[in-house]
Amino acid sequence: MAANQPPDPAPLVAAAPLPRFARWRLLNPYTARHTNSLSLGVVGFRADSARSQIPGFSLGLGEQVTTVRGALWAGLDREFELRFVRHDALSLSLWRYQWEGGLRLGKLEPGVRFGMTLLHLDVGHGFSFGLLSPRVAAGVWFKLPRSRIGVSAFSEYFWRWTGDESAFVHGLVLELQPDAEPLVQRSSVTSSPSFPGRP
Repeated sequence: MAANQPPDPAPLVAAAPLPRFARWRLLNPYTARHTNSLSLGVVGFRADSARSQIPGFSLGLGEQVTTVRGALWAGLDREFELRFVRHDALSLSLWRYQWEGGLRLGKLEPGVRFGMTLLHLDVGHGFSFGLLSPRVAAGVWFKLPRSRIGVSAFSEYFWRWTGDESAFVHGLVLELQPDAEPLVQRSSVTSSPSFPGRP
């Protein structure tokens, strides 16, 4: 090799393609607000054939992923709930999924939710289970520096497929949502316009 010959240029390396979800406008795991939740509630439980409702209590654990854009927010809520209704049953609700959305009015975030409980199991007069119980809710949350706190009212059709009869359930829930780590850490990707700042 001649002494004055320039070294071979470094081979070009193609940039790795962005993951498909990096372009999501809703629930983008790089930019969405991610929270956990603890909820306490009081419920009124009325079986299909009954005229009066029975009081009860609920305890829930959940997770939320929320996209915030200006004065609007929208997200997905996943929750597991343990509910006790006197004279009826102890119920465990698994895999409840709810779409949610609303407005941002300063620190206040009013919103609505709708979805269903995919599976619930109860032990009371006997063993019961149900699927696809629909649920709607409306509430208002207050945004704190590293959490949200809110109260919401809900209505649900507790659809039992076997065992005891189905029921209508209404209630009021107090919810605390501390911030959690992002679903996907930004340090795992390079800087790019596809990854705007997290709200």
